[in-house]
Amino acid sequence: MSSEREHRAVVADDVALVRLGISAVLEPLGFDVAAESSLGRPVPRLAEETRADLVVLGSFPDLPLAEIVKRCKQQPYPPRVLVLVPRTHRDELGALLSYDANGLVVRSLPTEELALSVERVMKGERVVAPALLSTLVGAMGPVNDDVDESSLTVREREVLALLAEGNSNREIASSLYVSLPTVKTHLAHIYAKLGAKNRNEALGRAVALGLLG
Repeated sequence: MSSEREHRAVVADDVALVRLGISAVLEPLGFDVAAESSLGRPVPRLAEETRADLVVLGSFPDLPLAEIVKRCKQQPYPPRVLVLVPRTHRDELGALLSYDANGLVVRSLPTEELALSVERVMKGERVVAPALLSTLVGAMGPVNDDVDESSLTVREREVLALLAEGNSNREIASSLYVSLPTVKTHLAHIYAKLGAKNRNEALGRAVALGLLG
């Protein structure tokens, strides 16, 4: 097996065993874990110095997760950022997404799910764990209880289902054999009906309303 790795990663968590576990998941996926940190503050600098493709964040005593994500994304070559969310406030989940975190997963997820989440993030998908979607709803304001499955057209429900699977707009268009502008129109209608500003809000509200099963 070649010693060359396809990607570089920075792994950060205040627990050494957690960092070790994350590294063990990343290495078979072709990552060189170029740096580790037990604190949050050095992470953006480490990501820049190593030209990391991915930063995996756990929990830290020194800096809010959202602030670390913000600093990473302000770099000239921003890495993708996957956050292992500990017990946290709803407002922080919203902030993490607003600063363009690429993935939010629960801190205690199984290793195989972590690997799948990493693969999806590296493909350019936005990953939000189903367990966190309902929590995100609380950061978005009240849900319109008048909306139900019958409020969405058959095509809109198909688009929503593909959205929940993490598909990009282009992938949705390909799956449904429609144009990209058509997908964007369907999404605009879905957002309007659900009272959402973006796909994560739409998914959160859809989960809360039982539209995704």
